[in-house]
This record gives sequence, C-alpha cells and structure tokens, in this order.
Amino acid sequence: MLRTVLAGLRARPLRLLLSAVAVALGVAFVAGSLVLSDAVHAGLRDAVAVQTRGVDASISQTRRGGAALDDELLATVRGVHGVAAAEGRSTVGALLRDASGRPRETSATTLPADQGLRPFDLADGRLPGTAGEIAIERDTAEGHALGQLVTVLDQDGRQHTFTLVGTVTRPTDAGIGAAALVLLPEALRQLARGQGFDEIVVRATPGVGRPRLVADLTGAVGGRGVEVVTGQEAAARLLDNTAPDSSGLTGFFTAFAVLAMIVAAMVIINSFTILVAQRARELALLRCVGAGKRQVFASVLAEAAAVGAVASVVGLCGGRGVAAALQSIVGALGGHHATVYLPVTARTVVASLAIGVLVTALAAALPARAATRVAPVDALRTPLEGRSARAGRPRTIAGLALLAVGVGAAVFALRVEAQAGAALSVAAMVALLGAVLATGPLLVGSVMRALGAICAPMLGRSARLAALNAGRNPKRTAASAAALTIGLAVVSLVTTMAAGVEAGQSRSLDQQLAAQFTVTSLLDSQPLPPTLPATLAAVPGVAAAAPRVSFSGDLGALGGWGMTAVRGDAFGGLLRPVVLSGHLDRLGPGELAVSQELARQTGVAVGDTVQAGPRGNPVPLRAVAVYDSVQAPGVDLRLAVVDLGQLPALDPTGFSYDGSILVRLAEGADPNQVRPALERALAAAPLATLNSVADLKDRMSAPLRGTLNLMWALAALAVLIAFAGIANTLSLSVLERTRESALLRALGLTRGGLGGAIAVESVFVALFGAACGLLLGVGSAWLLARVASTGAQPVLFTLPLGRLGVLLGAAVLAAPLAALIPARRAARGSLVAGMAER
Repeated sequence: MLRTVLAGLRARPLRLLLSAVAVALGVAFVAGSLVLSDAVHAGLRDAVAVQTRGVDASISQTRRGGAALDDELLATVRGVHGVAAAEGRSTVGALLRDASGRPRETSATTLPADQGLRPFDLADGRLPGTAGEIAIERDTAEGHALGQLVTVLDQDGRQHTFTLVGTVTRPTDAGIGAAALVLLPEALRQLARGQGFDEIVVRATPGVGRPRLVADLTGAVGGRGVEVVTGQEAAARLLDNTAPDSSGLTGFFTAFAVLAMIVAAMVIINSFTILVAQRARELALLRCVGAGKRQVFASVLAEAAAVGAVASVVGLCGGRGVAAALQSIVGALGGHHATVYLPVTARTVVASLAIGVLVTALAAALPARAATRVAPVDALRTPLEGRSARAGRPRTIAGLALLAVGVGAAVFALRVEAQAGAALSVAAMVALLGAVLATGPLLVGSVMRALGAICAPMLGRSARLAALNAGRNPKRTAASAAALTIGLAVVSLVTTMAAGVEAGQSRSLDQQLAAQFTVTSLLDSQPLPPTLPATLAAVPGVAAAAPRVSFSGDLGALGGWGMTAVRGDAFGGLLRPVVLSGHLDRLGPGELAVSQELARQTGVAVGDTVQAGPRGNPVPLRAVAVYDSVQAPGVDLRLAVVDLGQLPALDPTGFSYDGSILVRLAEGADPNQVRPALERALAAAPLATLNSVADLKDRMSAPLRGTLNLMWALAALAVLIAFAGIANTLSLSVLERTRESALLRALGLTRGGLGGAIAVESVFVALFGAACGLLLGVGSAWLLARVASTGAQPVLFTLPLGRLGVLLGAAVLAAPLAALIPARRAARGSLVAGMAER
C-alpha cells in the first residue's frame, strides 16, 4: 500500500497542488503569528543590549530621597580603582519642532564622552562638539538637513535653538524609551535645570572582573538609597521592566490563523472528496485484489499527510515572509525604518508542522471514510460521487436546528445587558454560520438557476451551462463557496462594526460637545497658562472659553479617582453629557456629578454626600447627577466632575494633568475664519495646540482605521485560500467532466464558449459565497450594534457601502482568475482523447 500511495502521489501531483497551496497559506499564517510574537522579544533584547553595551556596572537610586546622582558622585566613581570610564546618563522630555513647525513630543539624552558607553551609532555627520549643537535619531530627523537650525522646547515651554550636526541610529527602540535627541551635558541642563543623573554607567579597566568592580563601587558610593549592580543585572532589570505583554498580539494573530486553517480545512475536505470520487474505480480495484477497508482508509490519510507535510514546510518558510512583511508594513505606517526580526524557534517549527499535518489528515478523514463504505463491485459500476451529490434529510434537520438556535440567541441578546448580549450575539453568529453552511446545498440549485436565467440574455449558452454544472452537484458547489462565505462574513462584520463605531463616536461628540474647538497642552505635566481662557474669549467670534482640568481626587471612603474640574456654567452651553439620573444643567460649589462607572463600582447615588479632599480638611460634596460621557481627547470628564472653584480645596498640591480649554463660537461665526485668529492668540503659549471637532473625530477614529486596515490585510489571506479552493474544485471537476466537455465540443461548442462557461461557473460560485458571507456579516454587525450601543457611546448600524462594494467586486473579479487555469485546460483538451475518456 505504501508503494501504491507513493505511485499515486507521483501520478497526480497537479490534482493535489491547490490543496497543498491552501495548507501552505494556512500554515504560513500560523508560523507568521508565532514568528512575529518572537520577533517582539528579539527586538527588545537587541534594544536592551545596545542600551547597556559596554556597561560593566550600573549605579542607580533605589528610593526617593536617597543620595543624589550628581557630578560629585560621578567624580567619586571615576576615582575608584578599576574604573576605566564612568558617565552620567540623563533623559528628559522635550518637544522638537518638525519640518512643518509643529512641536513633536520626544526626549533628549546626554552624549557620553567615552565612546564605548554610547548606546547609539553615528549614522551621518558628526556628534555634537559644543553646547549649541545637536544630533537626532535618524527617523526623528526626517525633514531636517545637516547644518539646519532646529528648535527644541523644554518642559516649561521655553524654546532652545541648536544646529543639527549629525544623525544617530540604533537597531531598534522596541519600547525601551530611548531618547531621540543627543546633546552635551551642559546643553541638556538647559532643558532640565537642576535635574541630576538617572543612572551612572561604568566601564571596567581590562583585567578587572565585574564582581570585584561592583564590590569596590558599593564600598565607595553604595548605601543611602544608591545601588550598584553589574551590567548584566541592569540589562535583565530593563528587560523585565519593558517586556511587553505579547499575549494580546499573539491572540490577535492566532485568531486569524485559526480562521485561515478552518478555511483551508474546508478546501481540503472538498478536494479530497472529489479526488476520492474520481478514484472510486481505482480504490475498488485495490479492494478486489485484497486491500481491506483499513488499508484504503490509511492510504487516503497517508496521501493527505504527505501533502500536509510538504505544504507545511513550504508554509513555515512562507510564515517568515509574512512576519517580515507585517513588520515592514507596521514600520512604514509608523514612519520609521523597521528592523526586521525573523527568529525561528523549536516551538514555531513543531507547532506549524504539527498543525499543518494534523489539519490536513483530519480534513481528509471524512472523504477517506466515505471511500471505505462502498462495496468494490458497486464502486466499479457507479461513480462514488453520484451517490452523495445531493443533500439529504439530516442536513435539512441540522440546518433548521442551527437556524432556530441562532435566531433564539439573537432575540435573547437584545433583551439582556450588554456584556451577556455580546456573548449571545457571537453565539448567534456562529449558529447562523453553521445554518448557512448546512443548508447551502439546499439553496445552491435554486440560486444557480436564478443566476443562469438572469445572465443568459447577456452571456448566452455559457451562463446556462455554468448554472447547470454548478447546480448538478450542490454539495460540491456549496462546499466551494463555504470557504469564501466564512472569510467574507468575518471581514464584512468587522468592517460594518468599525463604520458603526466611528459613526457613533461622531454623533456622540456632536451631541455632547457644544464647543467648536478645544485647546490642549502638548505636555500633560505642563498646564496651560491660567490667563489663556480670557485671551481666547476676547477673540472676535468667540462666545465662551472655559477651562477643564483633570486631577487625582480623594473621595474619602470611596477612595482616590481620576476627576475633572470645569466651570459650573459650562454644562449646557459647552458640555452636554448624557444624564442617567439627577440633573446637570449646571454644577455649583458643593455639588458632585459621578460617572456611571463610578456609581456602579462604589454604589454612590444621586443625593448621597461624600467627604472629599484632604483627610484633615474634608469638603462635603453632594451627588446631583450620574452621567455617561464621550471619551474624546480634551473632553473626557473622567469618573467624577466638580466645579472649578472647588479645585484648590480638593487638590491643595496644585498638581493637575490633561488640562484643556473648550471654545464655543458665537452664533453665525464661521469656524474657518475664526481659527486663524485663535492660532494667533495661542502664539504666546507654544505648548498649546488647537483642535476642531473634526480634528477630534479624526484622532478618535485613527486607531480604529489602522486596526481595520490590518484586519483587512490579515483576512485577505483567508479569502485568498478560499479562491484557491474554488480553483481547485474547478480543476478537479474539469478532469471529471473531460468526456462531457469533449461531447459539447463535438456538438459545436467552441473552445472559447467552453472556457467561458467554466469562468462564469466560478463567478456564480463566488457570488453565492460572497452573498452569504456579506448577509451573515452585516446581519451580525446589526445585532452587535444594537447590543453594544449606549446613550453616551452609541454604535450606529451604518453600511459602509464603499468597502462592502470593494469586497463584492473583488470576489467577482477574482473568480475568473481562479478559473483561468481550469478553463484553459478544458479548452485545450483533445476532442478525440476526451471522447475516449471513461
């Protein structure tokens, strides 16, 4: 039997090619997700290695209030025996004006005098030699030329001008927060006055061991909150502190890998079902010469496993290409040069090969079992395919049961709370998808006849032949379309939900924000000037300008929470959050409004009084409203809101963050005409940035659009596998219909007409699968939108007709491409040889 299997593989390589392609694409996705997950950690290890290269010992503070890491301590360290070089490292936040003049948040660090302790490499030009020169990381310096003057703003908003003399590079940042600006120590002190070193790094003299160096440094400067560790320990701590949680990333790609493998499994099932049907006489002959059922079953599984093994190796190699492409795309979207990491671990190899082989073998198990259930004599007389071409009663019962489950889950989802409703909505989608797949063969015949009748006036005999060919084996046609149904259902669901969330955010912002502009600070730690609201209010065309300040407030027994202080009369005129209970037309002294989340977590209700502020001097606040508000930059009300006049009593430290100013224009004022005047008024506040409502909407939807584009790119692979399945089915059916095609040619059908019929058949199959997928995805999106929508954060059911049209158009246009090779093969076949085929 082994020799028979090997002979069959050699004799039918083309019949198994597209099945192998489907497996290879699915495994490529699995391998790519694993490689990408490992690449994140590889990049981080490289970044930490560069940040700590040359460092034999690291000195840092272990607690606040410890001994300062300053020039005096650095001088002491340099005098310790065994120290070849020691450098103080400092990193401070700064703003760099880009080529367009807009401030861009970044950070600056000192240039080590010792070349061996520099955590970067020179890319172009030279390193700074005077306090008026600067080097910038290569990607950050894009748009600036060497010799050009660049402007840097410190944490207080003061401007500093430097001459760009060089650019630096490092393999990757990988989230460790490496600084992009490099300055001499005296220049860095201009940006952060009075700040000491964050760390002192030491390079040992040759021959001095690290443990001995650490011991000597500990004796000289250790204690009083100062700790000395080896460079290896410092690197390990940095790696632990910055290691990302890759479970979310891995889960995200794994979900699409599972989708790809499910689609690939459906293609494999369909392919081997056809192959077994076409080889019924061959398998029956094996049974006649002594092969048992187990041997026939094992031979089909062995053939599938061989295909899966070869395809998995190809897919594993392709997975590295997928990971490389995704890293390059992410780097390009982020506007920087991406370092591509392609680590291949034993886990990746074993998982990819095992999944590919197992999925292929399991998918081929059903066709293999079917091959053993027919008596040898019957198989010699009648093609196996003819016995199972039509859908049976069990399929009808299963489809109706799944439909009932899906509809029931959808009805219950609309009647329960959002979290349970979301879970029921997913269950409803899965059940309805199962119903569509189960009842597909029952619907194919009617749909194909309708498509043939519709297209016959335009395409003539090709449309009628295509409808007859697609409808005469409904199980095969439905199975070919099923893979496309799954892929497009997921893509259309995500696309429609993203459009609904974006439309809901836009409507929510329009309803809850009466201001036309917001002014925010580029640095959360640096509040806007207190006189700025009055300055903006004096601009012609401005009706009101009210400050909004976020702070950490203590609500007594309720604990500490993120709170917001606004002017009491801002409600109604500038802010209109959704009020769930109580009233919020204005907010006066001694009053408090709490968010729905805070009310749910603490139990506070309208009418309750809480003791807020310092424990020694509490301020009684009475809850007057429970609200739900939009979470937009510069507009978010956090978990509780108080009148701005209460802020000094509630937060005596005066520390605030995320301050903003809401600007409402006078009736009839044109925002496009007022905006230049507002920007001129902000010239005295270099950290202030002006955003219109349209700008806020764009910032809110940008992450959503980026995620959607990535999901489209990932789901495209599943759709590609689906079209590989359509091409595979058509190729095998062309071989099956060789004699029939020759007979049609003998009766006068031209080669072009025969090829056209096969191409139209592929379009019909694609239309059926695409229509089912789009209807299922859009219907599920409607259900999820109804369940997830709230008063403050509505999710509108919005049909993105453009994107959905692209999906349908891509399916229609790609189908003839999938049929290109089968159509050419059918048209080029010899008429005489075809008539002799049995």
